[in-house]
Amino acid sequence: MLPERLDQGAATDLRVRDLPRIAAPSVDTFEREHVVPRRPVVLRGFTADWPASRRWSPDYLRRTCPDASVMTIRAETGRVIMHGEKGSIEEPMRLEAYLDALQEDHDRYLTSPLRNLPESLRNDVPPPAYCAGAGWRNGNLWIGAPGTIARLHRDLADNLHALVFGRKRVTLVAPRQTKLIYPHGLFDSFPNGCRVDIERPDFARFPKLRGVEPLVTELEPGDAIYIPRRWWHHVRTLEVSASVNYWWASGAQRVVVQATDLFKRIRGISR
Repeated sequence: MLPERLDQGAATDLRVRDLPRIAAPSVDTFEREHVVPRRPVVLRGFTADWPASRRWSPDYLRRTCPDASVMTIRAETGRVIMHGEKGSIEEPMRLEAYLDALQEDHDRYLTSPLRNLPESLRNDVPPPAYCAGAGWRNGNLWIGAPGTIARLHRDLADNLHALVFGRKRVTLVAPRQTKLIYPHGLFDSFPNGCRVDIERPDFARFPKLRGVEPLVTELEPGDAIYIPRRWWHHVRTLEVSASVNYWWASGAQRVVVQATDLFKRIRGISR
């Protein structure tokens, strides 16, 4: 069972529910029962057939691709730092240097596009069949230390986030509850974020937050979580973890996603 509180340091009084966990269904069933109704779910053992599940560890990544250039974002006490104008603060590093620093220094979170990684690593994490026919697809590698937090935010594309090693806790809030979490405005440096800390809610400042009903799950190696487009998600790394996610969009939603990316590039916003 998950803890009644999202953070052991704070009593939240939020009505937390467990996110359903199922075996990975067929492509048609997944589309019909989850993508179309935008219903989140955890897929148990999803990465069992990935070479990464058998091979990857910090030592393996350090040994096989030490000179790979990866992108990291700055964090302070585990929380990603947001610049007042540019959003997250990006810094490139060598993979070996990042992994070495990870043992003692928790001020960076690796979030690197898969397309920029060596082919050997990309081959270890094949794109899921669920998004094989999408008109637009993108993916990232994520590596972080315990306590690393990606604050509550949302994406305009569907998202499948698969854990290769380590553990993470994911908290979701449904789009219908958006007004209860005080979202940022379009011209904020973090336009797809919000003002509240879902783990340590401040009901005095944000009284509407009392009405939120988060869905929470803890991901184990091999699990993948489907986060439908526009669902809010907050991710806490519980152990040194590596995960890979794929975003995808088709049809009119693809146009919206690409237009939003262009808007962020014009404004110089990284996230």
